[in-house]
Amino acid sequence: MATDHLIFANSLWVALSAMLVLLMNFGLAFFYTGLVSGRNALNTIKMSIITLGVIPIVWWAIGYSLVFSGSGKFLGSFDLAFLLPIKINDVVSGTKVLTLSFICFQAMFASIAPAIISGSGVERLKFRTYLIFIVLWVLLVYCTLAHSVWDSHGWAFNFGAFDFAGGVVVHVSAGFSGLALAMVLKPRKSGDRGDGKHNLPLMVLGCGMLWFGWFGFNAGSALEISPITIQAIANTLFATSAAMVAWVLCDSFLGKARTVTGICNSLIIGLVAITPSAGYVSIISAIAIGVVSSLLSYILTIYYNRLKHKVDDSLDVFTCHGVPGFLGGIMVGIFASHDVNPAIPSGVLYGNWNLLYKQCVVTILSAAFSFIATYIILVILNKTIGIRVREEDELGGLDMSEHGERAYNS
Repeated sequence: MATDHLIFANSLWVALSAMLVLLMNFGLAFFYTGLVSGRNALNTIKMSIITLGVIPIVWWAIGYSLVFSGSGKFLGSFDLAFLLPIKINDVVSGTKVLTLSFICFQAMFASIAPAIISGSGVERLKFRTYLIFIVLWVLLVYCTLAHSVWDSHGWAFNFGAFDFAGGVVVHVSAGFSGLALAMVLKPRKSGDRGDGKHNLPLMVLGCGMLWFGWFGFNAGSALEISPITIQAIANTLFATSAAMVAWVLCDSFLGKARTVTGICNSLIIGLVAITPSAGYVSIISAIAIGVVSSLLSYILTIYYNRLKHKVDDSLDVFTCHGVPGFLGGIMVGIFASHDVNPAIPSGVLYGNWNLLYKQCVVTILSAAFSFIATYIILVILNKTIGIRVREEDELGGLDMSEHGERAYNS
């Protein structure tokens, strides 16, 4: 009976975490929308929300099966297609969590990853093409990485690399895929009109929803209610706060305006950076991860922004997700502590260099695979159905031309 209660409690926590990650999609929608022009507000919102419709159906049909079934090193099988073999009382192997809770939780991860990518192509990406792209991307890129890293048969899993809550699987993949999208799409024609960031309070609201939901994103990945769960919650708080403080200090030191946009971006950077190691490190290590990621991302952003006329990553998906996800994935190999989580070996900080080597290999290969595979998908789509809207639609705004509605009456 005690075991039944434990399964129910853990499953309820994972299901609640799935709801929190679902909320993050709406937070991302508001965050992105506040940073674009008012004439593209609805289009930007819709790109984040539509993934909650399309991707769970893909996940139900074959996505979950491709990630969590079969014995392939890079991709699973169709054994669990349409979830037909799944029964109501089934429990995930090695856990005390009902499989249906786990399926819903993982469906939300798969849904938010392509929504993150959309930020690199807003204000010029065809919505119809975007729908086709997110299906192809989830099946070919996301499912491959998720199976490789999280399934017991995956090559990265057996290689000995770790990703607690998707820093590599979600954020490195989305960030480097976003860079590929920006490169294939080319810069916005309307980029010099100066009417972006039309609603910064909306951006802040979205940022708050993201931080709130991220506690489920990270702590839910413990797949249980335990000290590791609470450790992940604490690390998610303190790493993010440290990243924000480091960013503000950089602005102050360089004599730059301490903008709310910069604060919100630093918050996202801290959240992304701690995601791979949320349940593996101590609080002081989490603070160090937040600070290091924020500082390095700040420096890179200065140089990256100088390339906007060539690589127009509209909402800085690469620097806010790809870079801190990459750094966070590698820093698992530095700060991981066996004393915090017995499931992982300690890192360099405790004398073990082997884990750092494995984290570097998997993180680098994941980033390269995400970029190359996404670039190929986009080039094919561009050659066949086209990925960019007409110039007159881009200049006039995509809300009316793509969706027949306006966010604002004036």
